[in-house]
Order: sequence, then C-alpha cells, then structure tokens
Amino acid sequence: MTNKNIEKLSSSYLFSQIGKIIKDRKNVIDLSVGDVKLPLPQEVTEAARRAADELCHAETFRGYPPESGYDFFKRAVAMYYSRRNLEVDCDEIFVSDGIKSDMNLFLSVLERGKVLLPSPTYPAYAEANIIRGNEVVYYDVTPPDEVADIVIICSPDNPTGRVMSHDELSAWVEYADSVGAVILFDAAYEAFVRGKDVPRSIFEIEGARKCAVEFCSLSKTAGFTGVRCGYTVVPKECGLNDKWRRIKSCCTNGVSYITQRMAECALTTAYDKVAENTAYYLQNASLLLEALEGGEVTGGKNSPYIWLKCGDSYKEFFKLLDMYGLGVTPGAGFGKGGEEFVRINSFAARDDIIAAADRLKRYMFCK
Repeated sequence: MTNKNIEKLSSSYLFSQIGKIIKDRKNVIDLSVGDVKLPLPQEVTEAARRAADELCHAETFRGYPPESGYDFFKRAVAMYYSRRNLEVDCDEIFVSDGIKSDMNLFLSVLERGKVLLPSPTYPAYAEANIIRGNEVVYYDVTPPDEVADIVIICSPDNPTGRVMSHDELSAWVEYADSVGAVILFDAAYEAFVRGKDVPRSIFEIEGARKCAVEFCSLSKTAGFTGVRCGYTVVPKECGLNDKWRRIKSCCTNGVSYITQRMAECALTTAYDKVAENTAYYLQNASLLLEALEGGEVTGGKNSPYIWLKCGDSYKEFFKLLDMYGLGVTPGAGFGKGGEEFVRINSFAARDDIIAAADRLKRYMFCK
C-alpha cells in the first residue's frame, strides 16, 4: 500500500511546472527558479582537484564518509559561526547535501502533530508535512494563540525576501519555549544579510539553543546548487542531537570527500570571493528594486528575492512572460498568501539584470 498522503500533493512540483512553461518561450530573461549563475571561485575547484587526486593513491584513498561529516569541514563551519561570535560545537554539526533533504528527514525525528508554516510558504515545507501526515496551519509574522508542535521559519524568507528582526525572532523563541514546540529554522540565505538588526542565525536569540534546529546550505552562499552541500546544527540542549545522529546513520551515507573539501575551502580560503558573489546578487536586487519604484514590494535588501504585489499572480506571470519576455514565479504557487504577488530573483548576469530592469520599468509604467 502506498502512503495515501502523497495523493494530496499536486501533480508536479511548482518549479518544474514553471520551468516547462518558460522553456518553450524565446528571448526570455529567466528570473524564476532561484539558481545561481556566477562560477565557483577557482580556489574551490582547485580544492576539488586536490581531493580527487588523493583518491588515486592508496595511502590517501577514502571510502564512506563519517555519518555526520568530516571533522575538517565541521571545524570550518564552527569557525564560520565564530566569525559572528556564536559558539557551535563540532558534535552539533551534521553535514548534508542541502536543506530540503535534511529538513524533510528531520520530521521523522519528531512526533506527528500540528505544524506552523509561514504564509506564503516555500512549497517543499508544505509538501513534506503533508506526506508526513502533519496538520498544517499557516501563520503571518507573529506567533498565533494556538499551540503547535513544530514551527518552520525562513529568514531571509523564500519567497517574500522578508527578514525577521531580533525582536520578532525572540517572540518565536519565547512562543516555542512556552508551548514546548521545536523551531526548524531555514537559514539558506543568511549570507545575504547586511542589516544590523537582522539575525543571520536563530542562535543569536537567547534561549534558542533549547528549542531550535538550524538548517544551512552552501547552495546560495557559495554557489553550490549543482555541487550540493549543506549542514544542520542540532544543539545538545534541545534534546534531539543523539536522535538525529541515529536517524542520519541509518538513512544516509553522507556527502563525498571531494564535496566537503570544496565546502571547507568556500568557508575558509575562498571566503572573501564567496562574499563578493553574494554582494553581486544583492547589487542585482538593488537594480531591480529601482525599476519597481512606486510598486508594493518586499525583499531585495538582505535577500536575493523580491516579492511584488501585482494582482492575479498567474495572469501577471503570463503577462510578464509573453509581453515583456520576463520569467518570474507566480506567488499563488506558494499558497493562498501569494495569490496577488510574483517572486523575482536576482540570480542572473548583470547584463540580463539591466535588461530585465528596463522591461520591469515598462511593465510598471503600463500597469
């Protein structure tokens, strides 16, 4: 018998649907699926070559990686946190191929129950919980009156680009502590944060280590969408560290040695160049925001995503595609909270962004 909850899902994943539609159009600047465009720093690819060469020799060959990741990469992650004056123990770091798989798998550590999801929401959150059989309830920004078992927070947020302040995140930590909930914090876009009162980690909030787990990725931070590497931080204080270690040991075989050497380099030797790439995408976002001046927008600052209120999201999606040659993502694909919006991302070459900004100006002028 199959899991009947799978039948509750749409026939295909949102970005697969959008990709197929845009693929058939010519001369389109695609700002829909958030995939990076800048190449990896040379230091990172050289780290891959050195690691691959090690596998050619018996004395340096490696087989299965450690279940939670190699110590050298976990030390690099711990140092990455220490730059922000946060202390994370290597035993609390678990290496993965990215946030989506780890967050989905983490649900198996927790009992089925009520889950609070942001509205609008990244579709993978909702679908993972539907498959699991959890009751899904949507929230806006602040904690609701009702009691939940799991809270999923993404900041900077995908799709809206909104970032939570220290006070806003503190309210959620207080909520989780008061009702006994676990916060699953998606920090995929933390490297884009430049604001002073914008936490890059849930662990910047007092008490978060007792109730929160943080999921991180190098996909957007270091351009690893094709390489695949991330990590999850499970504090010992939250009581889930040993349980997660057990789940990881039976459900995955880890991330390759070559990939982890590349990731180590991205967070250490090549860190400055990696930061230049995120700054490049933020400058792209600034150019797009200028083109949308006068419109109702969120994001674009501390985030590579811009959330534009425009009316019927699918109608405007096709209008932008067919009349202006711009591929965006209809907000309705992120749930009811997105039905009047489209998401625009800044992951593109500068020339394409400049051309896209010109097309957006014409679109806004004609609205």
